[in-house]
Amino acid sequence: MYQEWKYDEYRQVGKDYTLADEVAVYDSSHAQFRNVDAENRALLKKLELPSGASIADIGCGTGEFALAAAGEGHSVVAVDVSASMLGRAKEKAVERGVELRFQHAGYLDFQLPARSLDAVTSSFSLHHLPDYWKGVALERVRQSLKQGGRFFLRDVVMSDTGAAACVSRFVAQQEALGGAFLREDAIGHFREEFSTYDWIMRGLLERSGFKIRAVETVSGIVSEYLCEV
Repeated sequence: MYQEWKYDEYRQVGKDYTLADEVAVYDSSHAQFRNVDAENRALLKKLELPSGASIADIGCGTGEFALAAAGEGHSVVAVDVSASMLGRAKEKAVERGVELRFQHAGYLDFQLPARSLDAVTSSFSLHHLPDYWKGVALERVRQSLKQGGRFFLRDVVMSDTGAAACVSRFVAQQEALGGAFLREDAIGHFREEFSTYDWIMRGLLERSGFKIRAVETVSGIVSEYLCEV
């Protein structure tokens, strides 16, 4: 329906994760302000998945959550628009002896059978899409999930009030943690990418057919939504 005017997910906005140099420092730079291993353990517990569940991790980056889930015995497809990110995820899978499937795709063109997945996860990637296309993406995610399937979204999402102050604090926090590198990364995010308000994100999720089961917001700037079909 929208093929002629579809948004180009492969055109990098903000950080260019098609570049090998950016991918090479991705894990180390994120480790300065995130405990990724703890995040992944908590998420697997939160999802309450059956043994051997079918999962898609969209915007998988270098594959840490996908690898953690596959290591627990789940069947996982790791999806990303960056071939460089997928390349690093594949290297990790070989290094750790973990079986993963990979798909070079984004939210708007992934190929996953309808009603085939127990869960879809998305961490810090949906903000690469403008709001209209977030809605299209979420509808496609919902269609891929089984009845009762779970969708977990973690992203930079602004609180409905005091957003500018929250952003300023976040930029200062990133600078304190990682100097000019993380400061410029944070500034570039809000200047060039498409993070939105919580009230908009909730509306997009609900109008795409999701039931929001839990929401957690950290510092008014990072939100997690656990949803169900």
